[in-house]
Amino acid sequence: MNGKSVSEPSVPLERDRHAVMRAWLRKLPERTLMVFIAHRVEGKSYAEIAAELGIGECRVRWHMRKAIRHIMKIGKPYREAFAALDPVSQQVMELAWDGLLNDRIALRLGLSVRDVETRMAAALVALHKAATL
Repeated sequence: MNGKSVSEPSVPLERDRHAVMRAWLRKLPERTLMVFIAHRVEGKSYAEIAAELGIGECRVRWHMRKAIRHIMKIGKPYREAFAALDPVSQQVMELAWDGLLNDRIALRLGLSVRDVETRMAAALVALHKAATL
């Protein structure tokens, strides 16, 4: 044994997923990013955002449409790469994104922790390649 805990993930999944999202979102203009985060992350209404930024609600809607179009455009290869994964690897990734640890994913899907780690690593590579095209 190499001294590594069986349940210790070999892939820093959460950090990788957030890094990909940050890289995508950094490409948005600052005001559009502020509007998107305020609405989708902080849960603020368009009226609240408009008041905070000193802009009209129609401008908030414009920024949200711009952000969503950007995400749809850059997310297309990512969605296609995810769809190309085998169904078990898709389940592994979805459970990981929901916050389950590798040992819990393995237990739920009837896999070994090593198989979960291997599938997750291969999926992350495929998704990263798709996202960087």
